[in-house]
Amino acid sequence: MARFPDVDALLAAYTTDQPAGWALLERCANHLPVGRVVEALVVDGDTWHQADGTSGPADRYGPLAAEASFHGLERLPTRNELVASFASAPDTDELTTHVAAALDALPPASDTTAVIGRMGDLIRHHLPATDPHATMTLDVRDAVELAVLAQHGDARQVALLSLTRNDARRHLAMWRTVVNTVPEYGAEAPLFLAGMAAWVAGEGAAASIALERIGQTGRPGGYPPARILDALIDQVVPPSAWETLRADGLKDAQPAISDAVQKIHSPAVWETVTRHPLPQHRPPGVTPPAPGIAI
Repeated sequence: MARFPDVDALLAAYTTDQPAGWALLERCANHLPVGRVVEALVVDGDTWHQADGTSGPADRYGPLAAEASFHGLERLPTRNELVASFASAPDTDELTTHVAAALDALPPASDTTAVIGRMGDLIRHHLPATDPHATMTLDVRDAVELAVLAQHGDARQVALLSLTRNDARRHLAMWRTVVNTVPEYGAEAPLFLAGMAAWVAGEGAAASIALERIGQTGRPGGYPPARILDALIDQVVPPSAWETLRADGLKDAQPAISDAVQKIHSPAVWETVTRHPLPQHRPPGVTPPAPGIAI
């Protein structure tokens, strides 16, 4: 309403507790200008209900669902499944050992150039090349390194500016895998990057859940970078705005960050190897075939 003060509102509550749903819708309507709510619905399972008692089927496989699938949006039966996809790994002794090894292997935080380069190399190596919805595996040590590097402001900027609207779902898949691999106490920064990737990809529900998880796993006082994601969601900023935001960020970024982002998006260069013909084994006394097409 702050961005679009003249629009009307459609309110919907999804719940199996219909009285609670209607109470929530009434509270929502009380926060909006009088006359702006044009419709209110409670969706209970596969049925929608209006205040006048009218009801009808909610088609989970209708044209809108098909269109969303066409644009790459992932459909899950319940919100709980989406929440579970942002769960962190349990904190075990084995994982603690991996964390310690990763911390020893990383360059010191004061070596900004090395930190930026390491983040760029890890993203380039682990960014899924194909289907972002496919199951992704990530070495625990590399996942921990990505999580730790994401806490460094310059390295985090590399991860953000390497996001484009074309590959946002691939970044979401990678950072969500990092979240699933590292302990909860190290998940704040990866959750933020996963949430930003989800927003750029148009995955609004995933972005909101990532933001919610940051609040659950973080320290008192909140995670400052998450305010960006909070504002984007709260102000209903469209993902198309990322093109301008990213261009401005690249323009103002230090050269090392711009170079790292460029390398992430540069195609791999394969080493040229001279091919030498292998000697052909031919039994003694056998005449080589005459040149021509074999029949």
